[in-house]
Amino acid sequence: MPDASNVRSTSASSAPTPQQLAVDRRARFLLVTAHAVQHILSAALPILMVFIRQDMALSFTDMGLIMAAGNLVSGLAQFPAGLMVDMLGAKNMLLGGYALTLGGLFMFARAETIPAMMLARVVTGLGNSTFHPASFPEMARASRHSGLGMGMALHNVGGNVGMSTGYLLTGLLASRMGWRESLSLMVLAGAALSVLWALVYPKLPADDAAKAATSPAAAAGGQAERAEASTRSRLAATGARESALAQWMPTIVLAGAAVLSGAFGNSVTSFLPTFLTETRGVTEIAAAGFSTIVLAAGIVGSLGGGKLGDRFDRSAVVLVSTIATTILVLTLAWAPLSALALAALLVTVGIGHSVPRPSLNAITAEIAPGGKSGSAFGMVFGAMSLGGSLASPVVGYIADTFSMRTAFGAIAGLFLLHGLLIRRIYRPRAVASAPAGRPAATATGGTPGT
Repeated sequence: MPDASNVRSTSASSAPTPQQLAVDRRARFLLVTAHAVQHILSAALPILMVFIRQDMALSFTDMGLIMAAGNLVSGLAQFPAGLMVDMLGAKNMLLGGYALTLGGLFMFARAETIPAMMLARVVTGLGNSTFHPASFPEMARASRHSGLGMGMALHNVGGNVGMSTGYLLTGLLASRMGWRESLSLMVLAGAALSVLWALVYPKLPADDAAKAATSPAAAAGGQAERAEASTRSRLAATGARESALAQWMPTIVLAGAAVLSGAFGNSVTSFLPTFLTETRGVTEIAAAGFSTIVLAAGIVGSLGGGKLGDRFDRSAVVLVSTIATTILVLTLAWAPLSALALAALLVTVGIGHSVPRPSLNAITAEIAPGGKSGSAFGMVFGAMSLGGSLASPVVGYIADTFSMRTAFGAIAGLFLLHGLLIRRIYRPRAVASAPAGRPAATATGGTPGT
């Protein structure tokens, strides 16, 4: 199988102006910052559940149901949110989503019963559903003159920084102020930052213009660019005869893999603090610190994964990293570990878990139907959330029935399956190697395979 090392996202024929580059850098910085803040808020509940479980005598199943309420709504709402992003614009949807997220967290801080907490999670889930369908297409547009893989990696780094900061910040605040008061303070800070972000975010070009600038045809030069334009014309002429299902099938299959990825990722982030306190005997603050280690290590994994995804076959990057991470999580669940060995293992888990994400996000941008990147990201990230919502109560049940170690072993297997599926459905292909009469690959040379 050929790799994608001969394909670059940077445009050689359409040299950007300094003003365009400045707008791109500003947009990327603000998107990464917004991702960090969103994940600080998302990270609050998993670590707070350690305090809430003690305060309200919750079972693991109760915890899973509370977390699943938000994940389920977020998963179901992300594709409709993506459609609204394509119609209303990313900025409007991002700001509306932040308002719902902050409102739901404010409700959660005042909830006294499990049903009230689940209702607050529903509101939070609606807010969360807008973020990824809006922010990732924006990041693809802001990366039109640079590497798509690295653009996605930088965006993922924002999430890693936010999650790692959120775990530690929330744990420290809750241990000193109480979980309700600390959550309320974070809501107020988030509202202030949302207003500031809205005032300074720039306008980016339309989706089709961004894709044209990052296409391999643009990188190959004028002749290839004209060939790509001809290909687009042929596709436009035959588009009316091609069913919507055929256009969306690659994204639908990718969403199936995302279900498995979400089941793993959301289960780890939701249950890792509790796993560490219950099976490794660490304190709540230590669990927050260890969880921070995992997410901080993800920064290295995301940046490395972005570099690898721009250089090699992205499906191979996903598969190798998922195999390694599966082995590491099984070791975490069952092997006897000293405190130092536990910290070192968590660092490698954080790196391995994050390496596939830039490639997965770049593949989503590549195979999205024209002008529908918001909808494509909504479908894929919605599938991730659905996977997490389905997995959370199951993981809680397995932990109650068997052990938390058994539950972590089960979710490790799901992560491996997601890597195998992506490897099966995606193959890279450069424009120069595309057979006559067939569409060339977009963005960085990727195409769905069978």
